[in-house]
Amino acid sequence: MEYRFLGNTGIKVSAIGLGNYLNGETPDKREKIIQIVKKAYSLGINFFDTAESYGYGEGELQYGEAFKELGIPREELVVSSKIFWAVTPFTSQIQKVNQIGLSRKHIIEGVKVSLKRLQLDYLDIVYCHRFDEDTPLEETIKAFNDLIQQGLIHYWGTSEWSCGQIFEAREICAKLNLTPPVCEQPQYNMMVRERFEVEYGRLFDKYRMGSTVWSPLCAGILTGKYNDGKFPLGSRLNEYKDSILLKRIFDTYFAEDKKENLLKLLNALGEVANKIGCTQTQLAMAWVLANRDVSTAITSATKPEQLDEIVKSLEVVKKLTPEINKEIDQILRNKPQVGIDYKTYMPNKSVRRDQNIVKNQYFDQ
Repeated sequence: MEYRFLGNTGIKVSAIGLGNYLNGETPDKREKIIQIVKKAYSLGINFFDTAESYGYGEGELQYGEAFKELGIPREELVVSSKIFWAVTPFTSQIQKVNQIGLSRKHIIEGVKVSLKRLQLDYLDIVYCHRFDEDTPLEETIKAFNDLIQQGLIHYWGTSEWSCGQIFEAREICAKLNLTPPVCEQPQYNMMVRERFEVEYGRLFDKYRMGSTVWSPLCAGILTGKYNDGKFPLGSRLNEYKDSILLKRIFDTYFAEDKKENLLKLLNALGEVANKIGCTQTQLAMAWVLANRDVSTAITSATKPEQLDEIVKSLEVVKKLTPEINKEIDQILRNKPQVGIDYKTYMPNKSVRRDQNIVKNQYFDQ
């Protein structure tokens, strides 16, 4: 396992983290979750991510039982959760009036409930699961700062905030001498690149912001299991086909007007994986991990043995030569263009990712 500093902090997280969004929807699989956490820990994974909304709190309950059952020393774990929705937003369950958003009331009450579910005395990181347009940002920041002062959390971060929103938060923190957010949790994978590779560049440069990226395998689409356009039994898009969130993913990638091009792309990536001697899953994970702006890439698993394959992705990173990266970009055809070359007034094609695949000096080898 490789460990990386979480941005401009002294805490180190495993380059691959474990999340439990989908497992959090299945309370009948708690014993399986214990085995998945046991496997992750044995492979050196120390970063475990969940949220108050995962399965109406079931995700936090599962982790709490697993940590207790396995007797993992607390100091060896980096545990994060997220606050915004007290219940998952992708269901029809009615939310109470103060169970959504980033008011002081919901943040403090929500963190305390999360700690009870997780059976922990403190959380290492708590994220604002989304930006709250209705609550004064100063109120939100002061609530997190108070939780840090009380020792209930160590750090706070953001998830899917814009660069401007994060800069605004940091300005308030600087003005009021409050603890700023230390990391952002955005989606980042071969199919979703623009925000991470372009918008957040100044945050990474100016503040050395950490990142705990989610969906590095794009909901399993990049694993190779859907290369024939079918959804095999046991696969995510089959098992969770009634999920509103996964229906959105299906519509985004597998709609009739998009499916043909998608399958060509996926099969071409499969050929690249075969060429360098890895699985398609490992290629997709290694591609994310090669970017030095990534502190940790959060993956999930429905079976413990899946983590063996995923962790081996770290060995594939060194196989992503400039030639292989160029071939991948030609397949994806979504390489962001950054900045302007003022000599020609044309987009500068030297993108941030190309400069970042060399490991950061702060990564712990």
